[in-house]
Amino acid sequence: MDASGENEIVVAPGANLDVGPGDVVLPDVDGVLCQQEIPAAAVERAAELADGCFYLNAAPPRAGAPEAEVTIVNRYEVDAIGEQRGLVCLTLGAEGAVLLENGEEVARAAPPAVRAVDGPAAGERFSPRLVLSLLASRARAGALRPAPPARARAPSRCRPPTPPPTLHPR
Repeated sequence: MDASGENEIVVAPGANLDVGPGDVVLPDVDGVLCQQEIPAAAVERAAELADGCFYLNAAPPRAGAPEAEVTIVNRYEVDAIGEQRGLVCLTLGAEGAVLLENGEEVARAAPPAVRAVDGPAAGERFSPRLVLSLLASRARAGALRPAPPARARAPSRCRPPTPPPTLHPR
């Protein structure tokens, strides 16, 4: 993170580049959250196999992302992914997050102030908490509200203290 709290990320994909569509096996669950750190064909296969809702954290951004129930992007990624159907959750760093439907704001939440030291940890916490809130049938504004505080606290530590939340298969 730079002095103003903005991300400075170096990507070293390593083994992620070896994930292919044939490697994607999904249990019967209510929702699947995927990131674009794996090849596009594997992300597309995850979207196809998702029995429940498919959620996409579109980082790193690339055009042609599969359709998702919710696409999560930050202010720097939103233009790179092109127009998305469904909800778009736009994260705004210290300004919080906004849910957009057809380009119109439908919910907004602001995080508490923290001293940011680990930006990637913020996304690791934010996306799964948002997805779990939506799967729990919270109203959009309510689903967004708990996510930014988790996102804000995570970067104040060098690593998340616990693994991100998960749902067990049905």
